Amino acid sequence: MIRATNIPKPPSDFVGTFQYTIAPREKRAFHTVLDARKILAATTNPISEVRYTQTGDEISVALDHPIAGGKLREEMRLGSNGDGLVMRSMAREMFDGGGQAVRREQVPDFRHDTLGLPLATYPEVALPFLLGWMPLDGQQRSVYAWINDRFIAKVYVEVDGRHTLSIRGTKHETIEVIMYPDLNDWIPLGTMLTKLVKPFVPKYRMWYARHAPHRLVRFEGPYGPPGAPEVVLELVR
Repeated sequence: MIRATNIPKPPSDFVGTFQYTIAPREKRAFHTVLDARKILAATTNPISEVRYTQTGDEISVALDHPIAGGKLREEMRLGSNGDGLVMRSMAREMFDGGGQAVRREQVPDFRHDTLGLPLATYPEVALPFLLGWMPLDGQQRSVYAWINDRFIAKVYVEVDGRHTLSIRGTKHETIEVIMYPDLNDWIPLGTMLTKLVKPFVPKYRMWYARHAPHRLVRFEGPYGPPGAPEVVLELVR
């Protein structure tokens, strides 16, 4: 078993705003009820925006995604804990095509000690935008993916190779990282069975720039836990 560790503090120059095209994943890896094709069908500008900011020791990751003709907005705030990052708060809102808020979710304080959450717990939707700060050295690591206070899953993270990606004519030298759930969280498989089933476990795939601050270049997988709409995000600028 790999002990979960906190995501390190980001490299310098990580602050900035970045845009990604968002599209349905061509071939689903999970049996999903929510279809990204349907959710994105009403989108006239399929662009997601990611904003990294820092105020004092607090880091904010804000995400805007087009969804069902409207917008999904999320903001995660993290603080320092030694050399790593710990979740402080999260806010999520969904707006319809007219700009009306139709869903709201707030976690003003993660209260790790009170709820018993491991410190290495992060919202699953934030992980693709944070894991590039992990040491990309080929060692397997793990963190906890927070879906809500009643559903937290341990996931493994490991490097799966180096690739040159061409996105709209621009070449990117990348490190591919995969993330997948620890099935032992649900079924005690043991070491041998865990190794045998690993090739068949659906995976999240992320490609990060090889050079610091290791921007996310491409993401492919569910936007959220297994069962969430499966999408592909590709860096525009």
